[in-house]
Amino acid sequence: MKRYIVGVIVLVSAFAASARTPAAQNAASPVRATAKNPEAAIAQLERDWATAIVNKDAAALERLLADEFNGTSPTAHTFPKAIALGELKSGKYVVASMELDEISVNVYGDVAVAFTSQNEKSQYAGKDTSGHYHFTDVWARKNGRWQVVASHGSRFNEAH
Repeated sequence: MKRYIVGVIVLVSAFAASARTPAAQNAASPVRATAKNPEAAIAQLERDWATAIVNKDAAALERLLADEFNGTSPTAHTFPKAIALGELKSGKYVVASMELDEISVNVYGDVAVAFTSQNEKSQYAGKDTSGHYHFTDVWARKNGRWQVVASHGSRFNEAH
């Protein structure tokens, strides 16, 4: 549910241990696109997103989410950027921890697709929404920096 706020945000996404690196905690400056390793830049932005959610850092989320951002939570709730930010600010979506356990990134020019797996401890509208989630996030490079434009989350259920 990284983004049940943006995960909702969840939906984005704020992820405990792996997101608490010094670089991830400095989400104030968005990662500039680099020709050398855009995959690493997107992976770091995923961590920054999770950190911002856990820290309720709306300013960082404002920079990470494109104005046209649209997310779909694991419960099929769709939401634009304004709702994602609003639910985090209001306390409707509360994340105690998010831990990314996997990130893979494919870059296609000025577009990148990130696949993440995470464990989170969270509540939405007072209900426990803790669990293991998978997300597919689409990032676009605009004016030299990456922003997430879409996110889709699914709850991982080990009993198949």
